[in-house]
Amino acid sequence: MQIEYNEVTIVLPKPPSLNKWYSGKHWAVRKKQKETYCEAIKSQLQTIDSFTMDRFAIDVQYNCRYDVDNAITCVKFLADYLRGDDYVIDDNTKYFFSQSTTFNPELKKDEFKATIKCYGYSIRE
Repeated sequence: MQIEYNEVTIVLPKPPSLNKWYSGKHWAVRKKQKETYCEAIKSQLQTIDSFTMDRFAIDVQYNCRYDVDNAITCVKFLADYLRGDDYVIDDNTKYFFSQSTTFNPELKKDEFKATIKCYGYSIRE
């Protein structure tokens, strides 16, 4: 059964800063950091029913010392994970149409709260 709209919120660990992630690190180091972060995403998504969606947006609130633009790796890794694990067909603009990253000092230190706004949401059989 498909639902027109649903929100899925997960709490994720602090990702690598965008500045540090791209600051001359070897591609193999970046790949390993992304894989490690995707394991945390997988762990959080396994706590809920598996789902698919037609389109999506991601809103991230976080509390750490990163500048807002350096916290974007959370969105990037999450969108890539959703595409790679078949939650959505692709993460191009036809399917992934909006993202936001907001500093929120009310969250726990180093907490990243990601809300996936799912359009055409279905529980996997």
